[in-house]
Amino acid sequence: MARAGASYKGEASNSEVSPILLVRALDIPAVNNPSVKVSLYLTGNQSDVTFFNENDASQLYTACALSYDQVAASTDNEIGTVNVRLDNVSGTFTSLAKDYVLRGARVHLLETFADTLGSPDGARWIFQGHIERATISISAVEVMVKADFSLSTRVPRRLYWVKDFPHLPSAKDPRALALK
Repeated sequence: MARAGASYKGEASNSEVSPILLVRALDIPAVNNPSVKVSLYLTGNQSDVTFFNENDASQLYTACALSYDQVAASTDNEIGTVNVRLDNVSGTFTSLAKDYVLRGARVHLLETFADTLGSPDGARWIFQGHIERATISISAVEVMVKADFSLSTRVPRRLYWVKDFPHLPSAKDPRALALK
């Protein structure tokens, strides 16, 4: 699956661009009734925009003061994280956070342009993961989003134990043996 569609790539090649940040917080369960789930669709644009949701249906994204840390790529087995911040939110909005379990909710960060809002492939995936931690103050909400895929969580940590390979001589390194 490509990170960006054809219409996004065409618009991104222009000399002047103004990207729009989109954030989807999906399936946030209520504390009292976990079967009740809500989803938030937010944008960093000056006004509300209509784009597509995860099912390619038209969805209104609510404008708010959004920012995020740049996603860092590394070659070691670190799990990728990004911090998403909602600034200048009302006390009513932050008080609603006590009614929902934010940890574990899926989050998608996308980037699009005003000219590509009419096409489902008009956005580029920036990051995808789940909420690991949320910090809530009276006027801001900051969440740490952790990537869903990591080699260190999917690959066993031990490389070689002798009891797992009794047929190999213990003096030889199993990585150095050639298969016959």
